[in-house]
Amino acid sequence: MKKIISLSLILIILSCSETVKNDIKIKNNVDDRVNILSDDYIKKTGQKLSDFEKKTSVQIVVLFIDSIGKNDLDTFVNEIANSNGIGQKHVNNGILIFLSKDDKKIRINVGCGLEWIISDKIAGSIIQEMIPYLKNGNFEDAIDLAINKITTLSESVSWKISKKSLNKLNNSDINSIFQFEGKKIKEEPVENLEYDNQSNEFITVKTKEGISLNLLITFYRYYSYFINEKKDVIITARLTKVTPVTFQLLGVER
Repeated sequence: MKKIISLSLILIILSCSETVKNDIKIKNNVDDRVNILSDDYIKKTGQKLSDFEKKTSVQIVVLFIDSIGKNDLDTFVNEIANSNGIGQKHVNNGILIFLSKDDKKIRINVGCGLEWIISDKIAGSIIQEMIPYLKNGNFEDAIDLAINKITTLSESVSWKISKKSLNKLNNSDINSIFQFEGKKIKEEPVENLEYDNQSNEFITVKTKEGISLNLLITFYRYYSYFINEKKDVIITARLTKVTPVTFQLLGVER
């Protein structure tokens, strides 16, 4: 394994943000631009991530660069993830493991659909576990640790979109993903937060078929801004309760 000087890492966790331009074009699932990783490791891990994507549709990408310059880390990494289309359309299930060698910064960028499963708290915990390896120059072990934890969490649920009618939901459909057209009726406060990244408000949506349902959103709220009272939009969401019908928002086609 190739080594460089130990890193004093700045921890910057995930956020889901608006797509903006970025000129870094990721070449492979493991894109090492500073020659930290061995060729054998890049090949083996790249194949592992490719196989995992075929199995689950979850796309995990590793990117090492030398520096982000004077750019803000949050914005910079989000630009890369969004401009390269990491993750699948509608379900937004991509993850970018990013390291900037000269800046001594690491970030795990999690797609909006995966935020319900890999929250800020979990991403931060993964990074904390990576730090001892990174400080000793054991970059491959650090990346393996992150990948193993991320794959275990992200394959715990299905990422296929069900074609079942919302009129026929039952408990066996919990954790399934659905697509439907609807518009916002109102927004209300949440009495008890159930998830780490959950917003303290939820949206009541009425579908084109006349079904009213609750839509939980994360505190980043990005896709929720595209759901309004004026027109129906296509919503992708994961069912969490049948009574009352409650979903987690994954994405909005606008």
